[in-house]
Amino acid sequence: MATTVINTIVSTKELHFQPGGVPASFEVTVVNGSDRFASFQVELVAAGAAADRNGDWYSISPTASSKKPPGAATQFQISILNTPVPGFVGMMNIRVRVFSMELPDETREILRLVVERGTGLIALQLELPVKQFQINPGSRIEVPVRVSNPGQLLSNALLTEVAIDPRWLPLSGERRLQVPPGKSVETTFTYQAPFGATAPSQAYPFIIEATHNNGPASQVSGSLELMPMGFVEFTSTPKQRTIPSKLGWKFWQSDPVTYSLEAKNASNLPQEATLEMAGDNSVECNLTLIPEASAIAPEETVEFLLTASKKRPWFGRSRKLLLDLTGIWSDPRVDTRNERQTLELVVKPVLPLAVQLLGGLFLLYLLWWLSWLNSKNPFFGHNEPVNTVKFNGVGERLISGSNDQTIIEWNIPGFFNPIVNQEMQRFPNKGNRLGQWLTRPFQNRTNCQSPGCSDLLAEKAVRVVQYRPVNNNWVATGLENGEIHFWNLTEKRPDPFHSFVYQRDDRVFALEFTQDSRSLFSGHGSGTVLQWDLRDLERTDSNLGARVSNLKEFNFAVYALKFVGNDDRILAVAGQLNQLILWNWQTQTETVVPYRGGGKDAYINSLDTAEFNPNLLATADNQGYITLWNMQPCLNGGSDCQRIQQWNDGHNGQPVRSVALSEDGCYLVSGGDDGRVMLWPLNIDGSRALSQGEQIIRAKNKNFNSVDLKEVGDHLLIAAGSDNQQEVRVESHPRLPNLGCDVP
Repeated sequence: MATTVINTIVSTKELHFQPGGVPASFEVTVVNGSDRFASFQVELVAAGAAADRNGDWYSISPTASSKKPPGAATQFQISILNTPVPGFVGMMNIRVRVFSMELPDETREILRLVVERGTGLIALQLELPVKQFQINPGSRIEVPVRVSNPGQLLSNALLTEVAIDPRWLPLSGERRLQVPPGKSVETTFTYQAPFGATAPSQAYPFIIEATHNNGPASQVSGSLELMPMGFVEFTSTPKQRTIPSKLGWKFWQSDPVTYSLEAKNASNLPQEATLEMAGDNSVECNLTLIPEASAIAPEETVEFLLTASKKRPWFGRSRKLLLDLTGIWSDPRVDTRNERQTLELVVKPVLPLAVQLLGGLFLLYLLWWLSWLNSKNPFFGHNEPVNTVKFNGVGERLISGSNDQTIIEWNIPGFFNPIVNQEMQRFPNKGNRLGQWLTRPFQNRTNCQSPGCSDLLAEKAVRVVQYRPVNNNWVATGLENGEIHFWNLTEKRPDPFHSFVYQRDDRVFALEFTQDSRSLFSGHGSGTVLQWDLRDLERTDSNLGARVSNLKEFNFAVYALKFVGNDDRILAVAGQLNQLILWNWQTQTETVVPYRGGGKDAYINSLDTAEFNPNLLATADNQGYITLWNMQPCLNGGSDCQRIQQWNDGHNGQPVRSVALSEDGCYLVSGGDDGRVMLWPLNIDGSRALSQGEQIIRAKNKNFNSVDLKEVGDHLLIAAGSDNQQEVRVESHPRLPNLGCDVP
């Protein structure tokens, strides 16, 4: 026979209960009939009751017993609080179930419950199948509500929405229902969410209240979550501003400009907005945003003011700066429009472009006018007649002297390339020409130390210049006042490093170095020819300057000097009265070379010999004659000098001021008062190779006072110094080897 381990005793077999009255109670005693400790629980199950109501119509105390030893008893107090089946009247069976977690057995006892007609008011029961809803602004949603009548009478119920804004209820906020006893009825409430500031996105609680004639009111609540909807955007008006915004008499000022930016919140979310500067150009401007940030309610628009300032340049074109702005919104759950704004800031220069162009043209004109490109530039080149020009030994430099009391060293490539400045340096070097004009009234002292030298650098016309043959780094100049100056071309000094004079106001017309550069011969207007000993000039330990070591008086004004022959013994002296004399300065003997007769106004202006053929002599006079001589027969006094050829049609019978021979004696160049520089190719014997010379330079109303000739590569360089326009010209001409003399 099986042994029962749980013994259950129910205090009554039948129990009466009247809803709305006093709860009906009974006891259940449970005895532990097992051989172990055990705890016990009691559960009531009513026939016909809904499963979810198993615990809400009765109460048990205690809900569970502590563990009891074998044979111990536990007493449970059970009260019936409500009818298990709403609206039921009559008898129903209640099953009392006792069980233990420690024991495998359980017991069941049957209790008959007599439910009588109730005497109190019973509230309707409200239920929401779904308590939380999401809704978009402007859309509708149906919220189902279930109404249950637990009473035993028919209820006329009124359901009312009591919490939410009536504008959310497009149909009605009330529902009337008849709910039979013990039955449930369902209905719905229609909600439509508004859009805009009145309904920002958030959770909105709603409460449905039920009232009826048979009991108190009851409520049920839920929530409607209004979803974010709409957009936010930035707009700017205008998108372009210009500095300055308007022109005034203070045209140089750069007043700031202001952009208006509107932040529009066309959503149902409260926002906080600001603008972030971006882009490379943003750092170039001073930008100020007012306000820096702003709270914007739904359907509200706020204005931001962006002030931009930028210092204007004086020159250049208008500059367009792009200011990139990015709108920052605090809640990004809605559509963001025009998030990036690009503003244009046009910064105009202080001087308008037209003024700049005119100023630029004026500046270009001024630069041109002040540059070597302008032949009439008073600050460039000579500004008075040029009396003398001389190439250096290799033909890359040229020196010129003028009545403007200066000598200029020229860069030969500059005469053929306009972007290269021809003028290298000027002596006296007193800075710019304007400075020379300003200092012209003042005199500069030299380091003259020898007796008879010039104490002051007199500002007189330069009549003749001559390179020192050794190194070509010194230049000797003869002045109108009789002074002779020595300039060092490698030193940047404002005055000559040596200056001397034999007799004041005795003009120096000619200078000639010996080949060893130890002596310098000077020819003067008085007829004096002086030999200057230069050996002390290079001695740093000597306090002496140039000394007169030889003197010869001629009865005519000396205009030209030139050594002839293979050594420096014989000096050709020419000048007034068409005199041409060969002076042996070592033996102090003279040889008169027969020349065309002439009065006191007849002059031999120029002499030159060929470096590699020193017996070939060229002369030019103011009657327009050019003469070529072979001096070999008369150098030792045995015979007359041989006149090779003479002509006066080269310059239309006008005075020939200067002649120059090439080093090999194959070319002769001449310049005269007819405004022409002529090239004469020669034969090996010194005669003209062509019956007519070639015109190299033609300038109307110009007198060419000096010419020089140099063979460089396969070209001839021809230099000329003019009178009326104070200019120095250098031209290039190809050599003519086909004529037989200039053979490679």
